[in-house]
Amino acid sequence: MIHSDLKRHYSRFLNGHLGMLHFAAHSHHFWPDVTREAHLEYWDDCAQASDEKWNKIFTEVIPKTQAHIAGILNLKDKDQIAFAPNTHELAARLLSLFIGKESLSILTTSSEFHSWRRQILRLKELPQVTIEMVSTENFLHEHRSLIEGLKAGLKKSPDIFFVSQVFFDSGLALTDDELCELFEAKSASTIMVVDGYHGFAALPTDLSRLEGKIFYLAGGYKYGQGGEGVGFMVVPHGDWRPAYTGWFAEYAELSRPAGAQVGYSADGMAFMGATQDPSGFYRFNASWDLFFKEELSVSQIHEFIKELQNEFLKVLPEDFSSHYGLTPLFKNLNWHGHFLTFEARSEEKGQQLQKALKDQHILIDRRGKRLRFGFGLYQDLSDIRVLGECLKKLSVN
Repeated sequence: MIHSDLKRHYSRFLNGHLGMLHFAAHSHHFWPDVTREAHLEYWDDCAQASDEKWNKIFTEVIPKTQAHIAGILNLKDKDQIAFAPNTHELAARLLSLFIGKESLSILTTSSEFHSWRRQILRLKELPQVTIEMVSTENFLHEHRSLIEGLKAGLKKSPDIFFVSQVFFDSGLALTDDELCELFEAKSASTIMVVDGYHGFAALPTDLSRLEGKIFYLAGGYKYGQGGEGVGFMVVPHGDWRPAYTGWFAEYAELSRPAGAQVGYSADGMAFMGATQDPSGFYRFNASWDLFFKEELSVSQIHEFIKELQNEFLKVLPEDFSSHYGLTPLFKNLNWHGHFLTFEARSEEKGQQLQKALKDQHILIDRRGKRLRFGFGLYQDLSDIRVLGECLKKLSVN
């Protein structure tokens, strides 16, 4: 079991939030102190090498990031991992595979991340694009209904099937077995994409059975603890030629004369874009070098977060939910995202409670009428108990 001495690795972020309880790790996880030195290392590399820095970035820094990600996900081929400043850019490259095609059909759910939802709804305005969105409304109480609804949609052989590993608006999660079941239900022509942003480096994830078969999107902004700029995608082998492309996608061939045919890397780098700020790779590597040194696995992290979540439920005032008209959207914490979600009666009520919590120096976040309490490595049981006392004060007012 992890002990609270891990908090010592987060002193700079904790000092930046003195007097506050930050329970929004799912939105922006604090960075370990070692990431500051890593960020300065990037600056020094730029100062010493200027344009030549890309040699180190592509031969040392990015391969280390790929190796860390492959280890976290139990993948064998790290070269099939591509990067972008954010996952939306990578999703857009996937969609660009269909530019020029007569039609595009997409199967997804009602709980996908905002940029994806916005993008496909905009594309739906085009007559050749069709979208089927399977509702996640009953997923908590009728778990299999969502799986069966998605399998029914897959029988129609959509071009793209896009589904979250952990749904951002509830924390409810699909298991590795369920992802495999959905893969088995699709036709050979359907591209399967899993958004793992709230699962990566949080839930113990083994993609070995799906390696080379699906796309998997995630990043370092949340539980990866590298901050912005480390969006990544695990890419199946294939002759991929996304229409939305940049010079990074042909970096290995850059010294060759430009030809009439647009070239692509033979691995996952085919989905790379153009110049981006690479400092996130340095920070991400520093975080996971630290965790490797501490012999800290994702499974151990998950067990620790479950301990915090269970303590939170113990200290939660009995009348907290009823007092504010909140419905808990969680049940089985053994397989659940690292945040717990409550749904208020209305968006206005949710906004009022979020403000009341902020007035008590408790920082959470809200999506509409849903309030999310997130847990991270920079917390311990004493923080949870202080949170419980603050919630008791709110319940009697």
